[in-house]
Amino acid sequence: MFLTPSLPVDTLILVSLVGFLIYKYFSRNFNHWAKKNVFYFKPVPFFGNFLDISLFRTTIGEHLANLYNKTKEPYFGIFVFDKPHLIIRSPDLIKTILVRDFNNFDDRCIASPAHDPLLSNMLFLNKNPDWKNVRVKMTPVFTTGKLKGMIPLINEIGETMKKYIHQRIPNDSLEAKEICAKFSTDVIARCAFGINANSFKREDAEFRKIGRMIFDFNWSNAIQQTSYFFLPGLVNFFKLSMWSPEASQFLRETFWNTIKVREERNVKANDLIDAIISLKDNKEFCENNKFEGDKVVAQAAQFFVAGFETTSSTIAFTLYELCLHPHIQQKLRAEISSCIKEHGGITYEAIQDMKYLQMCVSETLRKYPVLPFLDRTCKQDYKIPNSDVVIEKGTPVFIPMFGLHYDEEFYPNPEKFDPERFSEENIKNITPFSYIPFGEGPRNCIGERFGLLGTKLGLIHILSEFEIEKTSETPVPLQFEPKSFVLASKIGLPMKFTKTVTSAA
Repeated sequence: MFLTPSLPVDTLILVSLVGFLIYKYFSRNFNHWAKKNVFYFKPVPFFGNFLDISLFRTTIGEHLANLYNKTKEPYFGIFVFDKPHLIIRSPDLIKTILVRDFNNFDDRCIASPAHDPLLSNMLFLNKNPDWKNVRVKMTPVFTTGKLKGMIPLINEIGETMKKYIHQRIPNDSLEAKEICAKFSTDVIARCAFGINANSFKREDAEFRKIGRMIFDFNWSNAIQQTSYFFLPGLVNFFKLSMWSPEASQFLRETFWNTIKVREERNVKANDLIDAIISLKDNKEFCENNKFEGDKVVAQAAQFFVAGFETTSSTIAFTLYELCLHPHIQQKLRAEISSCIKEHGGITYEAIQDMKYLQMCVSETLRKYPVLPFLDRTCKQDYKIPNSDVVIEKGTPVFIPMFGLHYDEEFYPNPEKFDPERFSEENIKNITPFSYIPFGEGPRNCIGERFGLLGTKLGLIHILSEFEIEKTSETPVPLQFEPKSFVLASKIGLPMKFTKTVTSAA
């Protein structure tokens, strides 16, 4: 039975009705923040405040920072498609969420997919209480004594990196990000798993190949990885993965083989694999936490995936800023040379004495935080202190790190690369929780000290023998790749390497 004598008119009415119902469904929550009297940005149908991210016009970090800069409210609401999210601007409230009331915000929003136990059991994605139980056991991997023991291994990789660069010096420019990725891949493989990845010796080295696969800027990775952060329901419904099955299978086979060899030969290296074996041999822990299968391998995969990208990006972005600021580069090279000479080599003590190096790395992490936002889920209804606003259970809470790090209130002239912000005199004046490149509180980055050690050693080896110069290919200004959830240059970071007149070594 038709509504009218005309089929085209009936079709138009039906299409309009379906469209209206879809619109009403996707806009059903759009009065959420208004009812709570919370400032929010007006959403658009279907996309909420997420249109530019959905179309990959900009990065997540830049988008949140742009919203951050449009208000002075301590917090504000947005909509990711139809779901309300709360964005926190106030450093005091950030401290409350990450530290004081951590127990109500101890899980990330990111999907923890039951269909992929390797992914769901990685510390970054894991939920409580499993997260806490495993984290406590993994923390001893990064003691000062163990970090000191890694330095000779990292120095050996640094020497290989320098030979690799020397062989390519005649080129007008080299891709710094790729060099740094090779270095950090070899460092992670060697220090955490006792494996020689040989990224500098073989362009088709498996570990490097898998690293490229995981962080490649293709549409498939972009859609799936963005969905993990903002559409966890979609992830579980369609059984999406953050990377290809080939990458997961490589990680499984590699780490199980390494564990097997260690156990058969009864070899101890005091590294991550030894810590995992120790957990695996702890019957009480295994029974209480069902520590078996992919849950075991996930701990190793976590450090490979998280470690090599963060370290390589920080080294590469530091080199990028140094090639644009030769005077800062010269000052840093002089400190490196002096400390190596004073301590008779690249030692733990020498690294600790390189104060300007720490300042430069800190400033790089301010301008280029690898993951430019933090995410938490509100576990139970939560009343924001000194307000009448109640955050409902299940509400995603985001902290726009990019916005904080570029806020002129905290960092005057924020676009300027200025390591002096982190001098012993000035660092005391930085507003607490306005600088959080590794997160804060109980769920901060477990590998922070290891990451900083690898970053500093990579820079020490490069700057002790090479000067870094800007070329016509070096991107100025820098544009970030919108298909990546971590900060990455859209066209890479090409720059020129030339041998220093006087080597610090």
